[in-house]
Amino acid sequence: MNSPQSLHHPTTATAYKWICVSFLALLSLSATATYGMPIKEDPKGFFGITWGASLATRADLKEIDTSDTLHVYTLKQGVPHVEGIPMESVKLYGLENHYARAIFRYKSALTHKALLRYLEGRFGKIDRTHASMMRGLNQQYTWRGSDTEIAITYHGFREQGFLTAESRVFAPLFLSIHGDHSF
Repeated sequence: MNSPQSLHHPTTATAYKWICVSFLALLSLSATATYGMPIKEDPKGFFGITWGASLATRADLKEIDTSDTLHVYTLKQGVPHVEGIPMESVKLYGLENHYARAIFRYKSALTHKALLRYLEGRFGKIDRTHASMMRGLNQQYTWRGSDTEIAITYHGFREQGFLTAESRVFAPLFLSIHGDHSF
């Protein structure tokens, strides 16, 4: 059994210091820039679909996963685009037959920059003056409107990003329908 004196042993103290230093270094390396900006004109939907619309009736989509209340769709064919910017994949989420969320995956720093330019032009410039970090391992930017929240998260070390657009009315229902133990 460890006694209080064992923490003062030189080997234990050195190991403890290295753990603390390693943890702080990891935190500083994985720092994330997060910005929340109001949307200047809420689109009330995303990917050309209004929030709350039925995804089941769309001929261009196929269902790829389902439960009693959650239905996940993707495109039947072709590469998804956001305003001409090619994405790797898209998943559209319908909650109780109401379009609630879209998640796009993309790769490359060039795609990230193009997507950021589009989103800033469409929904408002990111305020980079307060504790901003344009470079880093992870970057996150968020725009919030009355009906829509749009966020991009970019992982620089993998050159991979995610664009999430969701209804501020329907998306919170994910938590009430799918409890804490379903994930």
